[in-house]
Amino acid sequence: MSDQPNLGVRAAGNLIGGSGAGLLIVASLGAFGGLYSGALLAAGTGVAAAGMLSVLPELGRLPRAWRGWLVRQAIAAAVLFPLAIAAVVLPLLVKLVWMPALVFLYCQARALEVSTDVPAWRSPLIMPLMIVTGIAEGAGLLLLLAPLALETAVPEWVAGVLIAAVAARQFVWMSYRRRMTGGEAPIEAAAELLAFSTPFALGGNVMPMVLAMAVGVMPEMGSAALAAAGLAAVGGGWALKVIIVTKAAHGGGAKNPG
Repeated sequence: MSDQPNLGVRAAGNLIGGSGAGLLIVASLGAFGGLYSGALLAAGTGVAAAGMLSVLPELGRLPRAWRGWLVRQAIAAAVLFPLAIAAVVLPLLVKLVWMPALVFLYCQARALEVSTDVPAWRSPLIMPLMIVTGIAEGAGLLLLLAPLALETAVPEWVAGVLIAAVAARQFVWMSYRRRMTGGEAPIEAAAELLAFSTPFALGGNVMPMVLAMAVGVMPEMGSAALAAAGLAAVGGGWALKVIIVTKAAHGGGAKNPG
């Protein structure tokens, strides 16, 4: 990639758009249990589209393999975005939205995985890490937006999804970090990941789990605690993506965005 930091930020922006796809997945699957909100569908679509649009100005500077998966992501988006918007008008369609949204997330993860010149990206754990953080961020966005987007209280299972997804994210992250700091990544990248690990674990994973579980013990904390848990989960996921795509992108020569 280019040496310009702007490119790395734009590439991270595309991955951050995965939060929107995650929200669409959670909202779509939640429809099988009676959850429906046109506002959530619109928000998920907007975040995913904004993320994808952020990288388009730098498309020509991305590695060829990454561009190929961005094309596939665009094809998924061409199905996902109209379907999600149509589901705002025709609620029966919402139960289909999760499928192209999952493909959208998959293409994002594959774009990193095939970038073989950057060790921190080509790890086999990048795929599960990007997928699980997308789901965690999606559940977090739902909890954060619920007071505005839902006419009733947020279903209890959403907090359960957040806890499970964030716990899975921490597990995959620990395995990924162990491999990167164990010699698979250059020293500079390993140092960045190691420095990020504790703040990410505590602020991005432990905090949202504690806040979400606390609501079950102290119901009076209610939507405020759930919204805070969602914010922490989303913020942690966004920081994770920025660190991996910019700070940890060492060893790629011309393909290094940072």
